Amino acid sequence: MKLQLAVMAAWVVATATLAPVADAHAGGPKENVSCVPVRVDVNRVHQRCTETYTDEFGNVYEAEYWIDEYGNPYLRSE
Repeated sequence: MKLQLAVMAAWVVATATLAPVADAHAGGPKENVSCVPVRVDVNRVHQRCTETYTDEFGNVYEAEYWIDEYGNPYLRSE
């Protein structure tokens, strides 16, 4: 349980660092999220999501996380 809480905390911090700051001009930061279903067992399908964020300086950041069959996000340890 402690490991799951630590993973969730890390995911929240990683997502918070990618959150765009309020910006009024149209050429500001851009964010793209794509999720692909992955069969992890016979009757279990999880989603592998990749979030790409480009800040106002053109730097590109990428984060990966997974969503289980119940909709809970997690970081996969491989």
